[in-house]
Amino acid sequence: MFLLYNLLFLLILPGILLYSYFYPLFTHRHRKKLSPRLGLGLKSHGSLRTQKVIWVHATSVGEVLAAVPLICAMQEELPAFRIAVSTTTDPGMQIARRKLESLDCHFLYLPLDLYIIVRRVVKFVGPSLFILIESDMWPSLLRCLRKQGARTVLVNGRLSDRSFARYLRLRRFSDLTLGTIDIFCMQNEEYALRMQALGIEETKIRVTGNLKFDQPLLNTVSEEREELIQELGWTPPRFTWVAGSTHPGEEDIILKVYSRLRQRFPELCLILAPRKPDRFDEVFMLAKLSGWRTARRSQLPGRRGRPDMVDVLILDTIGELARFYSLGSFAFLGGSLFPFGGQNPLEAAQRGLPVIFGPHMQDFREVAKILMQSGGGFQAANETDLFAQVETWLVAPETRREQGEKARTALIVHQGAVARSMEVIRGLLGAESENP
Repeated sequence: MFLLYNLLFLLILPGILLYSYFYPLFTHRHRKKLSPRLGLGLKSHGSLRTQKVIWVHATSVGEVLAAVPLICAMQEELPAFRIAVSTTTDPGMQIARRKLESLDCHFLYLPLDLYIIVRRVVKFVGPSLFILIESDMWPSLLRCLRKQGARTVLVNGRLSDRSFARYLRLRRFSDLTLGTIDIFCMQNEEYALRMQALGIEETKIRVTGNLKFDQPLLNTVSEEREELIQELGWTPPRFTWVAGSTHPGEEDIILKVYSRLRQRFPELCLILAPRKPDRFDEVFMLAKLSGWRTARRSQLPGRRGRPDMVDVLILDTIGELARFYSLGSFAFLGGSLFPFGGQNPLEAAQRGLPVIFGPHMQDFREVAKILMQSGGGFQAANETDLFAQVETWLVAPETRREQGEKARTALIVHQGAVARSMEVIRGLLGAESENP
């Protein structure tokens, strides 16, 4: 089975390389450097072989942000280890370098999952422990890590409805992948039971909670807000609606609701943050054609995008959405009005904003439930519900602030995933964690 997997991967490799080369030409995106993903140029990174290494893999921006508190904890509690951080995407790498710039981490891209490639990279890194954040399980990489004697742990693990169904259909492939992992630290009991249904022994499964609850709660939201206002040259409107990580079709609904609300609340500003960078231009034109004075965040500060003449601001930069929530009065979380699985509402709640999302929050079901039970999260089935809830917040600012604080407080109760994950990590490292 493993040999067949690598043969199939080898057959599709030319297609992957051609796609990586030509796709940016049609999407106006920067062409990714292929050499790191082919395991080339490792010597230019320096040597890790003389050090004890923990390798953390976080696929993209969301996983990187979840991993940051854990990496900081490991840096403090396990000083004998150098931490290598890998990502799959360019935005993920940008955020990793930015968030961890004060730590002595080694950064690399995850290699393509062909055994002859990953073996070279694994030998270069030489980890004692490989930590996989949430998902992105690659058979060749995990098998090679085991052969090299590294322990492997899935941290902040989750199995979405779609992933679970896929693993069940491809059970033999699932066994090939999951069987190489030593411990599964899952976000909640539901995901733990799904792992058991896939044949994982109960003794290998822990319920450690969601790392995203352990993001530092900001006691200085007002300071973050003021810094951002100064940076943008922004004149704060009375109300600001932040629509984060929106998907196709949702911006049309949001702009319709916004147009209706502006008739009664002319001081309402909308910040639209599309989920995918290749949709920045599309969403900018959509807002502009709707008749609103529209600017890009990348234009601010600047004469063409004077803040006092902006109705709709398009957040067309990577990794800034979290702090832009500090400008908001309330937030909408995208990927939820249509069946995309939803997006993470925690960053908005951490800044004391009440949040609203659509009916499709499968990927963040537990978080959505916690926020709704707290009185700080709300679900809208359609455009009518969305309009009614946002109008309520605009009419009753004090109620809105109380609900935002309830959302923020709810996060504190569910913290502790970092400490529970660290306990598992120390156990896997054993005596190594005690000896420099």
